Amino acid sequence: MPVKNLKDLPKAHLHLHLEGAMRPATLTEFCERYKIKRPIDTRGKQFSNFVAFNEVYKAASDSIRTRQDLARVIQEVAEDAAEDGATWIEPAFDADRYTILRADRTLRLFETPYEGWLFALEAARNASEKTGVGISFISAIDRTRPIEQANERAKLTSNLISSRKHQITVKNINGGKPYPGIVGLGLHGNEEGYPPEIFAEAFRIVTKKVEALSIPHAGEIAPTPGKGPESVEKAIDILNASRIQHGVLAIQDDVLIGKIKEKNICLDVCPSSNIQLSVFPNIQAHPLPLLIESGVSCSLGSDDPLLFGPSLLDEFELCREQMRLSDNTLAQLARNSFKYSGAPKIIVEKGLRDIDAWLN
Repeated sequence: MPVKNLKDLPKAHLHLHLEGAMRPATLTEFCERYKIKRPIDTRGKQFSNFVAFNEVYKAASDSIRTRQDLARVIQEVAEDAAEDGATWIEPAFDADRYTILRADRTLRLFETPYEGWLFALEAARNASEKTGVGISFISAIDRTRPIEQANERAKLTSNLISSRKHQITVKNINGGKPYPGIVGLGLHGNEEGYPPEIFAEAFRIVTKKVEALSIPHAGEIAPTPGKGPESVEKAIDILNASRIQHGVLAIQDDVLIGKIKEKNICLDVCPSSNIQLSVFPNIQAHPLPLLIESGVSCSLGSDDPLLFGPSLLDEFELCREQMRLSDNTLAQLARNSFKYSGAPKIIVEKGLRDIDAWLN
């Protein structure tokens, strides 16, 4: 029986950081253009710790020096998603990053985060028009910045979602009807010293006022050994998580696994990222098969392909070849990516139908 082409498996991409999805060649070009040192190539390499990873991520983000650069990254991320067989993506985006005047810059990209968001949403509309890939951002809070900034980001996110200015309309997506350009609020960055409870007010601002998803990172790298499940549980109890980015350390607590299933929470899992950040020693030790076997809903993501290497399609190939997941299981991961996304009903239903057709 011929092996099914995983590129043809319809999928959504729910765990992806915008700058971390920049093409390596684009990063090189930007660094050469602006005469700045290119960050080291970390694809396929182990990071010594999360701080080391974060330093490379920030250096790559700093290569984006103009609005045109940012629009190009959004366009190329959509093109690469289409190459992977994805029809819907939810990249994490932090507009605050582009309102900071850095020592080696003469100008900010935007005077305010609001201005940055309007630009990113228009760039996403243009990218979707050209590629047919629907884009809805996760408004991402950086844990390490002042809590006041997190609350301001939450208020802006809430205001954008409640207004029509966050909506995107593309002729060949969602039947030409407007769909949300921001799907919800995220939380990322080093967990150590920045537990979920600090951000309770920010998530309350968004999820209580508007229809939005709570999508925090949790249970990726435990601040102290054995505390990974606690991070996930607090993200559920305090932040009312709809999905959890990573969440893989929940495997250490059977009671928590039951809670995740009971509350119907999806874990957006990125195996290669977990290995290269030394969350698990190798792919054979990764708990994705156990999570699936336990009945937890999971989706697959690439996290930061610029830094880690594998694309979304590569992650599916990895799960088939090294985890020995069956086509039925891979199809279920793809189904989850639509079912737990913030995509409009038309896109979700088409994705599920097309997955069934791929299997049959």
